Amino acid sequence: MNTLKIAITQFELRAEPSAAAFLAHVESLVSEAAADGAAVVVLPELASTGLLASLDHTVTSATVADDYRHGLTGLTDGIVDGLVRMAREHDIVVVGGSHNRTAYDGSLRNTAYIVFPDGRVQQQDKIHLTPPEHAMGTQGGDDLLVTTIGPFTVGLLICADIQFPELSRSLVERGVELIFCPSLTWNRRGVHRVRLGCQARAMENQAYVVMSPLVGHSGLPADSPLYAVGRAFAACPVDRTFGRNDGVLAEAGGDKEEIVHVELDRDLLLASREKPETPGLKLRRPDLYPKLLTGSGS
Repeated sequence: MNTLKIAITQFELRAEPSAAAFLAHVESLVSEAAADGAAVVVLPELASTGLLASLDHTVTSATVADDYRHGLTGLTDGIVDGLVRMAREHDIVVVGGSHNRTAYDGSLRNTAYIVFPDGRVQQQDKIHLTPPEHAMGTQGGDDLLVTTIGPFTVGLLICADIQFPELSRSLVERGVELIFCPSLTWNRRGVHRVRLGCQARAMENQAYVVMSPLVGHSGLPADSPLYAVGRAFAACPVDRTFGRNDGVLAEAGGDKEEIVHVELDRDLLLASREKPETPGLKLRRPDLYPKLLTGSGS
């Protein structure tokens, strides 16, 4: 088969009293996705943010940067171990969302994990960081992961990274047909930036883009709670092959936690690329672009 069944979580941000409670929350969705026949389940950016509630003090806006760096990073290895167990036991690929980690050089990273049923773990650092991430000293990555899941060549761009077309085009030049976008946004402007970025990348690259958001709030930081918003969805090219005028294949129906199921057809995507309705990938002019970028053609 040249299709892939994906379960996209719209994952609730809630106060998680322990890593075990957080993993139980995750597994409730992973097991449901597997039972419904999904081959892949997708979690959002900074999915473990609710574990701020497990720290031994009240998290406030004054402590939260240090809590991310020194509190949550210590839990990440155990979370990844839990994701590995789930992938094996439920025989499903877990795109485990992103989590704060301490890199080998001591820097703070926002890192997403893809975990396979055979125990393999692959990772992707967020490359383009938000002002709050820069303020807390997070460091961006400088490499792009390309991997294979089922019939698809796959990449992963975390939240704001989907807004930079250079990244997705680089992935597509390396054969990528499906991009996962774990996301965390806290206002409606952010929702539209990520959503429109996903749809634009799907349209211009004739690719599938799947976005999983964090939603809700945990009551923390206590003096300025983070409210996460968004809608889980899958985007496709906008052309006659797909017949979706808005390029949306599937979408969550509300603002609460839920799973959106979608089946992606690689043959349909290849047909779109082979006979584009608009210029598409096949009718690009790569000989022209270097001149335009440098201004040497003027």
